[in-house]
Amino acid sequence: MTDKTTTIAEIKKHIQDFSDARGWRKDQNAKDLVMALTVEAAELAEIFMWLHSDNADSVKENDYQHLQEELADVFWYICRLCEHFDVDLAKAVEEKTFKNAEKYPLEVITK
Repeated sequence: MTDKTTTIAEIKKHIQDFSDARGWRKDQNAKDLVMALTVEAAELAEIFMWLHSDNADSVKENDYQHLQEELADVFWYICRLCEHFDVDLAKAVEEKTFKNAEKYPLEVITK
């Protein structure tokens, strides 16, 4: 799978199938999924915890594999939450972009 060749729907199905094969979805609930998401987000933040802002991009050279894994874990739980609540993630992103465009119009930002 790559970003250029894989749809969000395909990723969500991949995660659902993987989770179903292990029996993980049968007892899932929103609270547990959100808690797992926050734990994974904290593990992502931990990579940067003691780095000075000027050195944060050094993660790409020093801890890139770990960064990729934690990003995948965060995305994993976002996809599971979308599936749990039947959220169309692409549509939600588009709708939020429209809201943000109204809240932060270009003419205000460019001045």
